Amino acid sequence: MAQIELDPRWTITGHLNGGYLAAVCGQAASEALDGATPLTISTHYLAAARGGGPADVEVDVLRRGRLSTARVRLSREGTLLLESLVTAGTPAPDLRSLEHAEAPIVPGWDDCVDSGASEFAAQPGMDVLRHVELRLDPAQGQAIAGGPALERAVVHGHIAYRDGSPADTFLVAAAWDLLPPTPWFVHFWNQLPTVAAQVVLYPGELVGPLVLEARCETIRDGIADETARIWDANGQLVASSRQTAVVIPA
Repeated sequence: MAQIELDPRWTITGHLNGGYLAAVCGQAASEALDGATPLTISTHYLAAARGGGPADVEVDVLRRGRLSTARVRLSREGTLLLESLVTAGTPAPDLRSLEHAEAPIVPGWDDCVDSGASEFAAQPGMDVLRHVELRLDPAQGQAIAGGPALERAVVHGHIAYRDGSPADTFLVAAAWDLLPPTPWFVHFWNQLPTVAAQVVLYPGELVGPLVLEARCETIRDGIADETARIWDANGQLVASSRQTAVVIPA
């Protein structure tokens, strides 16, 4: 077990972002697997991670090879916060491909709304929007700012580090959870904490800023199912995710 320092810049209303925590697990597994590139991160969130600061990380290597797998547990003061299974490595090369996940048509970077300058970001504790720059399609940004609700919970935008740092694997591994909860855009305002998520990462060169799309098509019996995809600036799919959230009654 080792101690790490969780970065407070990734907090939302005092809680560390779930995508950030998944990315931390991917990074910890990569380090234990001699720098192998994370390909999947499957995480179960067990307790809220409140604020930055020290935490304990335990990595158990379950398999080594072209594809290696590690279990990562993150805890604080004896409380287990989450557990991830991470697969990393280099798949066998194959020239065949299937590319049906086309990037959405999103207004350009300068034509999208900077969420960091919105009323949403003005709420206390929105530290993550000062660390990453999230720009929403203007019509969708209006929906979450009190304008008319969208007909469907499908949202897109651009994302980059606010300080101008280039996009990297860590940002890709976190980006699936950086949009506001997609149901809010159809004015389903309940809190929707994530209980489990699986992220698939496609290796390769990255060109930022990234393009995001998230959609929620089913909320029933207190369970919400949300998917997200991430492309780089060249239209190359770099990650996809599926997360399960629970609805907290208003």
